[in-house]
Amino acid sequence: MRAVTFRLDQPTSSHIAYTMFGADSEFEREQIYHLNVLADETVILLGRLRGNLDEAKRVLDDHTDVLEYSISGEQPRNGLVYVHARPPPAVKQFLELPRTHEVFFNFPIGSSNDGRLTVEMLGETNDVLREALADVPRELDVAIERIGPYPDAGGHILALLTDRQREVLDIALDLGYYDVPRQATHGDIAERLDLSVGTVSEHLQKIECHVFEQIRS
Repeated sequence: MRAVTFRLDQPTSSHIAYTMFGADSEFEREQIYHLNVLADETVILLGRLRGNLDEAKRVLDDHTDVLEYSISGEQPRNGLVYVHARPPPAVKQFLELPRTHEVFFNFPIGSSNDGRLTVEMLGETNDVLREALADVPRELDVAIERIGPYPDAGGHILALLTDRQREVLDIALDLGYYDVPRQATHGDIAERLDLSVGTVSEHLQKIECHVFEQIRS
């Protein structure tokens, strides 16, 4: 099994799929837990938002392509969001890659402060992955970070990490995140890398999971 990790830039557009989570939004998407194209070609999304959730509700209320939504959470600036909407053509084509090619996405999908997504796509061979990448719409600019064996295939711990995860780990070590007593927080790492705290947390969880799996094996 092979995997490719890439950053996905969103185009400038008035569609809710782009305006809600763009770099200038008053709220940010931290992670996408699920995305699916339904039989009627609409899309459902489950993810987590951080920021001005009242503004998020206003944006969702005002957009005609949003069929239904809900935002829930115990914290005023952090909540789960469910959205059922009509997607722009480029997003629909991207989400259909697992149906048109022998690939699938590894969830959750992370998001940076500038609105870019970090996506991991899996397939049996590098050729299969490259064919799928070639069909990503041009409106969604792709920057490949890593392509190689799927991390669960084994090997040295650093070989299991994406380039972004290695970068997060390097900064965490430099700042003393793993020192005793701890010298840095997720926020400190996020500020250094210009990422959301939730994205840093997700990267560190995956890094630590790889470490524990290697220790246990």
